[in-house]
Amino acid sequence: MKVARSQKGMVVAAHPLAAEAGREILAEGGNAVEAAVAVSLCLGVVEPFASGLGGGGHMMVSPSGALGKTEILDGRAKLSSLMTPEYIYPKGVMLPWVAKIGPMSAAVPGLGRLLGLALQKWGRKVPLQKLARRAITLASDGFDVGEVFVYCSSLFESTVRSFPECAKTFFNNGVRFKPGERLVQRDLARTLRIVSDRGFESCYTGEVGLALMRAANQTGPVWGRDDLAKYEVRVRPPLFADVAGHRVATHPPPSRGGAGIIQTLLRYDADPVKLARTIRSVFRELDPVIGDPDVFPVDLSKLVEGPQGPPAGGGTTHFVVVDSEGTVVTMSQTIGHFFGSGVVAQGYGIILNDDISDMERKPGHPNSIGPNKRSVFNMAPTIVFRGGKPRLALGTPGSVRIFPAMAQVIGNVLHQGMDLERAVAAGRIHWEENRFFFEGDLSPEVRARAKLELDQPVDERRAQDLFFGGVHAVEILEDGTVVGVADPRREGVAVAP
Repeated sequence: MKVARSQKGMVVAAHPLAAEAGREILAEGGNAVEAAVAVSLCLGVVEPFASGLGGGGHMMVSPSGALGKTEILDGRAKLSSLMTPEYIYPKGVMLPWVAKIGPMSAAVPGLGRLLGLALQKWGRKVPLQKLARRAITLASDGFDVGEVFVYCSSLFESTVRSFPECAKTFFNNGVRFKPGERLVQRDLARTLRIVSDRGFESCYTGEVGLALMRAANQTGPVWGRDDLAKYEVRVRPPLFADVAGHRVATHPPPSRGGAGIIQTLLRYDADPVKLARTIRSVFRELDPVIGDPDVFPVDLSKLVEGPQGPPAGGGTTHFVVVDSEGTVVTMSQTIGHFFGSGVVAQGYGIILNDDISDMERKPGHPNSIGPNKRSVFNMAPTIVFRGGKPRLALGTPGSVRIFPAMAQVIGNVLHQGMDLERAVAAGRIHWEENRFFFEGDLSPEVRARAKLELDQPVDERRAQDLFFGGVHAVEILEDGTVVGVADPRREGVAVAP
């Protein structure tokens, strides 16, 4: 179902099979974090083009819905220790492009360490074997691919075909899968059995980690010898802002998405044409000030202030889990662009990410390539509190379309009084690469006025276009009812335990 209601909890995820895995864990007494681990592992199987153990993730957790205890586990993939500016930018020149596929595009993955830390902090000791069982079954027995898998493999066929192991795994005897055909991933099933028996550390200092290292360094050294072993998840406090009588908690830098959501909401306008200009302004203002806070000073206060004057004229997945005790988990995970780097660890079925493609071509920018850096990203798992308790929890895939989509859904609820289902389904706008985008759900009058009033080209997209993301969200009503909503633009569902 796209919409579900419950007093006992909720799972909203990008694929029905992954959502069902989380629902099972909740129904069997697991908590939201344990269910989230089950969902995460399943998404890596049924949406292998979007996320997996070869990539990163970002988990926001509000234990028992406590605002003061809400925190974020930042498991963004981290650049290799070998990626020095002198090596990447010879003589300080701008690159013709940043690597988008192949080993040079792959950063050191963080998802496994993130999931392990989450269980360590909040797990109730539900065995990992139990959390991984559905993912193992789906990988070993296979599942019928859907329209989104087919669409993504069509868009990124060149990536898949560039690497024989990737093509062998994700094409059907050399051709793209069709909807309803079965994808079996026996190598990935083997990997998941190793992880379930030996823990997520096997991805860093064990057998699986060695396989990932071999894949990254198959043509020569790209990752340093100790890069996997030394990977650390960052535990971060949320970025907060007060909006329309609510407290918005979202992802701080190196996420650009969190600051983008806040800045758009602080300047919100119900007129889509005016809001389009605001979104453009926010993009332009954030670009020079967001970087990895471990190596670049970021003034967080500037990211949550209102404007000082009038505004200037990929492949990811997301899910939300709420349990019966009110703990909320909202999590995004990614391998970068669809099918990531295209590099698959032979015999283990894991695709390495292409997160280096998110870095700058030129040296000296906050998001330039450098050793051990986390690239700027757009994912922004978010919880909106009312009276100190969670009201909304949401997130979306969509690369640079993430924060505009999120801000519009939140604005639809907080500023326009829509219920969550209407807020998620409502037509969206976007701006990137000097073009505005208006979804077909917006009225013909709005789209016509945009073409007359805006000073850059306006592209009209089809109604309910997955280009505008796939928001997965919950709303906790004042009587305790949890409403889950999956974006009609994609294949996600909401299910209750």
